[in-house]
Amino acid sequence: MHTRSLKGSQQGFTLVTVLIMSMMAGVLVLNSLKDNAAQERLSGNFQKKMNARLVAEKGVFDTYNYLNGQLAANPNQSLEQLIAAMQTSGSATGISNMSYKLTANITTGSNRLSLQSDGFRFDGETKLKANFELVSASSQSSSAFGGGIIGCDGVTISGSGKIDSYDSSQGDYATTLPSGNKNINTDVTVRTLNDNDKIILSGTGNIDGNLIAIGSVEFNSSAHIAGNVFSNGAIDMFNNSTIGGNATAYSYFNQQNGSVAGNIHTNRYVNLRQTQVDGNITTGGYVYALGNTIGGDILAAGNIDLRQVNVNGVAQTYANYAQYEGSVFGVRAKQGVTLSSTYSQIRNNNLVYAGNGDFAKEWSGAPDSAYLNPPYKVQAPEPTLQQVELVEKLPVDDGVLDPNDPNDITCDPLDIENAVLTLDAFADNAQDLDVRDIGSAATVYTLSNTEADYNYWPSASSKPAAIPATNARFLGKTQSILMYDNVNIKGNIAVKAGHNAVMYVKGNFSLSGASTLTIPDDSSLTLIVKGALIIGSGSTINTPAKGLTKNGIPVFSIFSSYSGTGVDILGGVEQIYAAIYAPLSDVHIASAVDFKGSVLGKKVKVSGAGGIHYDEALGLAKVGNVSTNSPASLVFKGWQSY
Repeated sequence: MHTRSLKGSQQGFTLVTVLIMSMMAGVLVLNSLKDNAAQERLSGNFQKKMNARLVAEKGVFDTYNYLNGQLAANPNQSLEQLIAAMQTSGSATGISNMSYKLTANITTGSNRLSLQSDGFRFDGETKLKANFELVSASSQSSSAFGGGIIGCDGVTISGSGKIDSYDSSQGDYATTLPSGNKNINTDVTVRTLNDNDKIILSGTGNIDGNLIAIGSVEFNSSAHIAGNVFSNGAIDMFNNSTIGGNATAYSYFNQQNGSVAGNIHTNRYVNLRQTQVDGNITTGGYVYALGNTIGGDILAAGNIDLRQVNVNGVAQTYANYAQYEGSVFGVRAKQGVTLSSTYSQIRNNNLVYAGNGDFAKEWSGAPDSAYLNPPYKVQAPEPTLQQVELVEKLPVDDGVLDPNDPNDITCDPLDIENAVLTLDAFADNAQDLDVRDIGSAATVYTLSNTEADYNYWPSASSKPAAIPATNARFLGKTQSILMYDNVNIKGNIAVKAGHNAVMYVKGNFSLSGASTLTIPDDSSLTLIVKGALIIGSGSTINTPAKGLTKNGIPVFSIFSSYSGTGVDILGGVEQIYAAIYAPLSDVHIASAVDFKGSVLGKKVKVSGAGGIHYDEALGLAKVGNVSTNSPASLVFKGWQSY
């Protein structure tokens, strides 16, 4: 018997199997290599496309910087002149084969420029289009009397009168306009400009406008502010004071009684006791409120503690929330929640928190555990809350005005001390002026553009000599100025009709007793005082109803360079109109009659029952203007991709 061996056949089958598997592996490797090559090609194309976009953007930015540099060198160039010398191509350094080409188009009849940049990197290409507008150089001029009531180092208001505004170009204060409305507005601003200053209100008057304090604000009375209150420091309010707008403080807000019609926004904390807030409360610190109503939402980075308060919005805190009685529309807390009374209501169970829960027991005595579980209790870091915006400080007066920065502020943009000192050289021979009541109402010391003299004198032999005006330069303008040393008026003084008189007083100026100062229609008096100025309570100042002449000159303006308590207006028997510029002087207005015009002083103190009515027309005054410049520039208006 013969036996056939199968060993050789088995070896052949194994070989075939190995060959098939090798072929399959080879196919997989080839496909993988193809995929890798495709991925590499796609990645390379994407990289080329990105590099092309980057170099296209570089072409736009390089050209933008070049054109603005050309404008800085010659601000009067047109768009056609600018692009005439513009490079139309360029490249990127450090990487080869990256280049761009530029095409500029100007929209007919406009100052708009369309700049197309084509970027290249090997066979990658990207087109970008940037739109620009040529803004011409401009110069703005604003009146130094256009600020309202400014106390550079502080404002103290202790009277019971009203501070508001009106427009004298429309008529006198409170007169009825053709529309039927009274000439009374709320466009006045009471403000300070320097650090560590304060606005202190201790009277019962109203401010129908805004308050801006670089330092802090203290309300020690039941005053009413119709507009907004802003402080780089803190806002403290007591005795039922009210704010008709928003309250914003870089530090904190503290109020007892009263109300805020707008929002409250602080960086440190908000402390309220029996205070109604109609808007929202936002703070970088904590919120404590006792009693009354909050009409909007609360957002706090710190704890929220509400006691017998009704909140119509949602209370949101990054810390802990506590409520004793009262009602809240909803609560969102990153940490714990405490409801310490069964009278604490969260409407519709609108509660989400991530920390510990501590809730008052129900009347049955059983613990209220419903809020200890989802959906109320959630895992950190839920819930998601809005970001708490920080209050930014307003700029502080650095003593130097940058004419190229329209937002720069300074207490003394006119540099009044040097402006007044330039007049001293012309006043070496100036004499005192003593105007007295000699028993005749017809005896008036009259000021004109060219001289000052008595219009009548009972005895011709003893009549004082006329004072001729001297040509001198003040605030950039050469003009005829009447020069005096000290001026003491206890009689009658007037400006000649149709004249714009300018008086320089090297010493002190006093208007006292039953004296009168009369300025006729379309006439003006510019009073420049190096010493102290006093307007006594028995004096009368008669001015036109319109605060500006037809040439834009304030009918009565006072410039003072005196350091110290240099401007005292103690009232009179009639309303007083004046535009006061005294950045180095403390200004005190104490009157039972109204003051109209504007006030700028180092410190401003207002007392008495008389109101202060800011004349909005003074913002258009052409005397003592402050100029700011804006250079020509190419302004980016947006991208357009292809």
